[in-house]
Amino acid sequence: MNCLEYRRQLAADPRRESPEMLEHRRECPGCAAHHARALGFELQLRRSLTVPAPDGLAERILLAQATAERRDRGSQRRYLGWAMTAAVLLVVAVGVIGLSPGPAFADAMVEHMQREPESFVSRLAMPESEVLRRFTQRGVKLAGPLPPGISYASPCPVGSYLSVHMVMPQEEGPITVIYIAHHREGARDDFRKADVVGRSVPMADGTLVMMAANGARFDALESAWRQSLEGAADQVAGAR
Repeated sequence: MNCLEYRRQLAADPRRESPEMLEHRRECPGCAAHHARALGFELQLRRSLTVPAPDGLAERILLAQATAERRDRGSQRRYLGWAMTAAVLLVVAVGVIGLSPGPAFADAMVEHMQREPESFVSRLAMPESEVLRRFTQRGVKLAGPLPPGISYASPCPVGSYLSVHMVMPQEEGPITVIYIAHHREGARDDFRKADVVGRSVPMADGTLVMMAANGARFDALESAWRQSLEGAADQVAGAR
């Protein structure tokens, strides 16, 4: 069982855990932390729902319904007009949001990074074969060698996206690198969220995201990852 399968089953029923899920959780600190957060959310939700209904609630609902039914047709027509206007505005707003997904995409990346603090524990480089295995699990074939110094790599789900979540320790501080497989953002984007600076770059068949407290190394890492994912510039030109 991989992280994606584990978290899908956990989302379906946080209180049910199969032997395969239990075995995976024991071996994966990231999913263990995710499991604890899911159970905490379930507890908070259960507490929120145990609120007694106020006295006389049913009578007030019936009174409001009777009052609404006594409104004249002119009021109803005005209400329908307002509702139609609101619906048109909602459609326009959804369209605008759909045309500019960048902020929501960046928010999802930063939130995922902050939810997995255990990814920063190690500063020792992982074996390259282990990192490559994560890319293979996501159906991504690299065109060149990996950049050196990857201390953490996990095939994490980020919302509805499939990713390889990595950490690369640097002198200026660790840089989180997330490669979103099989999803290309529309354009290159530099963003800032609180104390996190980031950059997302459409690359190969997906999108490369880099996040850190300091973006001084972004240009160099972007070039290195482009060679890993797309190959050398002359190779890319020849393929065209």
